[in-house]
Amino acid sequence: MNNNWMTKPRNRREALQSALGVGSLAAGGLLASACAPASDPQVNEPKREPVDFTDPAQSLRSFIKLIGNLDPKVETPSWFGGTVFGDARRDRALKPLFGVQGFGVLRTEQEADGSFRIFNRECAFYTDLKTGKFIDQWKNAYTKEMCDVKPIHNMTVNAHLIVSKKVGTAIEMDFDGTVMEVPLPLGWQNFDDKLFSTFEVHTAFPNLLKPEDWPRESAGRVLRMSEIFQRVASFAEVENPDLTSADYSGCWTRVGPWLPWMRQGQTPGNLLFRTFMTKLSSIDQIPADLKAITEERLPEFFIAPPPESWGTENDSSFSVYAKENEPLPPLEQ
Repeated sequence: MNNNWMTKPRNRREALQSALGVGSLAAGGLLASACAPASDPQVNEPKREPVDFTDPAQSLRSFIKLIGNLDPKVETPSWFGGTVFGDARRDRALKPLFGVQGFGVLRTEQEADGSFRIFNRECAFYTDLKTGKFIDQWKNAYTKEMCDVKPIHNMTVNAHLIVSKKVGTAIEMDFDGTVMEVPLPLGWQNFDDKLFSTFEVHTAFPNLLKPEDWPRESAGRVLRMSEIFQRVASFAEVENPDLTSADYSGCWTRVGPWLPWMRQGQTPGNLLFRTFMTKLSSIDQIPADLKAITEERLPEFFIAPPPESWGTENDSSFSVYAKENEPLPPLEQ
């Protein structure tokens, strides 16, 4: 027999008393809710200290917080991945050549004058467009020649971010043995809580791979590069004084010459790197396949450069190639 009070037959008086009891509980609940003090919506909101992005010093500090961490003891990894396109003819569409996936690890140190030292290390591997697998050889889409693929493995890519009297924010950096001060216009724009950051570096400097010495690897006497970094972050995180770092996701775009290992020589044209990028909380977030190949081939790339690397020459795909390889013989005419 079912003894559940809800299903047990009751007379009219019992049913009415039961209904009144339930109603009283419900009414009591409503009244209790109505009489309870309202929660303060400000209690859980994070602290905010408005940033004046027109002030170069405040703008630079916010940028450091975005790309890394204001705490000099903390190293910040970031991931990027996408596609590399070739632009060989002005009357043809860009040609997708191969994929790329990599990561960097950086650490920052603020100096007494408000400038920041950036200690950065980066590596990346090229991938097959169809399978997404990392490749050691690539069939040149233009010449059909098989080429040995060289990964990006730049041990030191340090930079000095400063506030310049002439141009506002600027970057002092070694570009393949040429130390340059380049204007660093930090573009900021917000849309509700989304904060957009744009960071561009446009340079032209002598190529270490001189055409007469590296006829098949050198793209010419001058390397012209443009790198554009676009990030999206939480405005609240950037303005929160309790945080030393703000998360971001975004895109990295690079326009530059043929890579030495492609064996394009001085053939007219350039490469376009189109990638996504995102900040990581730890190296454990690096994709498993990328982490595995790095552990196997470049295990020293999981940490930022040490303090003693400051003032030494930076690495690039071109300088590293020159150190690790011998020039290929010219093609027979």
